[in-house]
Amino acid sequence: MSDGVLSKDGHDSTPGHLHRLVLFSDAVFAIAITLLAIEIHPPHHWHGVADLFAQMGAKLTAYAVSFAVVGVCWFSHRRVFARLERADGGLDVFNLVVLGLIALLPLATELLWEQRGGEAVLIYIGHVALIGLAMGLVWAYAAFVGKLTQPMPVGEAVFVLLRVALLPGLMCGLTIFSLVKPWGWALLAALVIGLNLIGRRLTPKSTQEAAA
Repeated sequence: MSDGVLSKDGHDSTPGHLHRLVLFSDAVFAIAITLLAIEIHPPHHWHGVADLFAQMGAKLTAYAVSFAVVGVCWFSHRRVFARLERADGGLDVFNLVVLGLIALLPLATELLWEQRGGEAVLIYIGHVALIGLAMGLVWAYAAFVGKLTQPMPVGEAVFVLLRVALLPGLMCGLTIFSLVKPWGWALLAALVIGLNLIGRRLTPKSTQEAAA
């Protein structure tokens, strides 16, 4: 590399590596969330506002769910990367897997509103779960293999791993379930509140302020 150096442990310590990785990731998230809206087209024939929303209900619901999914994944990605001190090639590879799955979310969303249930819902939730698992790989590599994170207790690192790996799939599944069973929103709220309380107990105050 002509503009960077390698540290003693072999990590690429090029200035700006981590910063550029975050900027590139944010761009992919932004493009994905934009494509969700671009794919929505009004019906050719509609009569009044009620008819318009009746025809577009499935598309708008799928869009809202996917918008929330991208938001949760971006928030999780941001908090993970706020804990990193540097980046290396391995982190680049695992992060690209996450971004590749995020970029496919508009396709999964289109499948969701076209099929309106059944296997399409399972495929969609499975896709979101894969995004979470890929995020878990990013954190596992950064925290346990590449040693790219700020110093932290092992228990906290394990909690972060479980949260980033499982939260997207769980929240997506509960959100879709809640559209059918309204009391599912209570489960979703309990999940979010519970994870936040556990996280605050495990995370030092200084780290919370850095990730905020």
